[in-house]
Amino acid sequence: MRRRLWRNCLRPSHQTRPPPMAVKWRGCANLWPARGDWPGWPSLSGNRGWRRNLPRPRLSCTFISDRATRRRTIMSKPHNALLACGLVMLTACAPPDTASLAPASPDAPPPGQSGFLLAPDSRVMADAAPRPSAQPGQTYALATLIDMAQRNNPETRAAWERTRQAAAAVGLVEASYLPQISAQILTGWQRAEGAGIEDGLGLLPQGNVTGDIGVTTASVSVRWLLFDFGRRDAARAGAEELSFAANVAFTGVHQLLIHNVTQAYYDLQAAQAREGIQRARLSAAHEIAAMAQARRAQELATVTEEAQAGQLVSQARFDLTRAEAETAAANVRLATLTGLSPATRIGINPGDTLALPARPPAELNRFLADTLSRRPDLQAAFARARASEANVALVEASFRPQIVASAALGHRWTSGQLSDDRVPVGLDHASDRDFGRVFVGVNIPIWDGNARAMRLEAAQADHNAALAQAEYLRSSAEGEIIAAYEALKAALAANQAAGDLVRTSRVTYDAARSMADQGLLTVREVDTALRLLYDAQIAEVEARHAIRSSAAMLAFASGQIAGG
Repeated sequence: MRRRLWRNCLRPSHQTRPPPMAVKWRGCANLWPARGDWPGWPSLSGNRGWRRNLPRPRLSCTFISDRATRRRTIMSKPHNALLACGLVMLTACAPPDTASLAPASPDAPPPGQSGFLLAPDSRVMADAAPRPSAQPGQTYALATLIDMAQRNNPETRAAWERTRQAAAAVGLVEASYLPQISAQILTGWQRAEGAGIEDGLGLLPQGNVTGDIGVTTASVSVRWLLFDFGRRDAARAGAEELSFAANVAFTGVHQLLIHNVTQAYYDLQAAQAREGIQRARLSAAHEIAAMAQARRAQELATVTEEAQAGQLVSQARFDLTRAEAETAAANVRLATLTGLSPATRIGINPGDTLALPARPPAELNRFLADTLSRRPDLQAAFARARASEANVALVEASFRPQIVASAALGHRWTSGQLSDDRVPVGLDHASDRDFGRVFVGVNIPIWDGNARAMRLEAAQADHNAALAQAEYLRSSAEGEIIAAYEALKAALAANQAAGDLVRTSRVTYDAARSMADQGLLTVREVDTALRLLYDAQIAEVEARHAIRSSAAMLAFASGQIAGG
């Protein structure tokens, strides 16, 4: 029968720990040897006041049984090490202080800055590619600038990368139809130590048993999804629709770039024409001022008329300066769109323009029906709606089971050693064998906390939203086409009126200048005729620019723009 005794004993802190004992219950006097067995230890028998004669003790707890004797000291050195490791781990788990990374208050600058002016960051321009520049004195046609923009503009490269990404997504879905093959090599080693088996009679000494085992496995596994009842088919249909949407969006980016370059080209052309008119107006103003000064020298004109002539020159110079600024701004926009440096001066041919249309399309309804189906943004929007419908089918397929086959073939090497320090000879073991397995499984979804139903509801809502967005884009596109159609009609009518205005203004100015040379008209009257003439010329330039811009806008809105 097993009997145990817990007893608190005291021993001097400067003595070494006595060797463990394995004894049966014989009484308290037999727990410790007599005086002299261990130096410095008093005898326990017959002396009840022995505790008062000992040095300052250290508290320990001793467990004694008939099978083993163990002694553990509270708060010994191993326990202190464990406590220190625990404190270090708790310190490492403390969250980092990130408040210093943000500004201290809404009106304070970020850390490391004295104000709200940023320092130069060399990383911004580190990967900037050099931009091509135009050759000095070379003039560019509209088609050439469009080709340069399609090759150099970053937006076309970004759209191209998105088409490649969508195509890769289709390939990723198609890869799910094929089996997955993987190779694995695993190796590991494990050691276990423990007290040796002790007999009840105490014949065997105490000892430790150590076991070492090492395992190395090399295998090739195959996993193949055989049937999923429409899940992969729905995923492939959705990916193909998104790839189609990316391709038509790529076409839309090119059409938008062509439209922007065309508009910028016409803007620069109109700005240069206005600048030329203002330059001619300044030259005419100088002639009128010279005429006024000559008449003043002959006392045929008053001081007021001479001052009015000077005012005419100043106004013409101001208008010319503003026209030059508009030309520079139009040049910067065109250079940026074509991928050239914004500081590049682009030379264009003023006569390089498309022929002005005589009239807009006759039947608007038939024109609308044909052009709406050509719009890249509408095709992409309805493709995304079809992709969302395929996503609904994919979620519905998640309610159905899956049939999966898997197989593995490999080889395992195992080696082990078992040793006991009481026995001079250990036990070694080694094995070397092949293994293989084949499984066919069915995964049947039963209950997932209503998550699939929520995903189905979200997919249906996304499909309805995509359809609504496509319908909105279709109505907006219809409005854009009608607006461009009406703008083209108005621009054609305005251009005809502007041509008549220029002809009549030219006759009026020539007559006024002839009468002024004869002294029959004042400087103010000549100035009025001159201003009306150049205003009519500018109006004609604006009308022609409006026709070209409206025609380009109508071609873009109808999805039929493909070049200058």
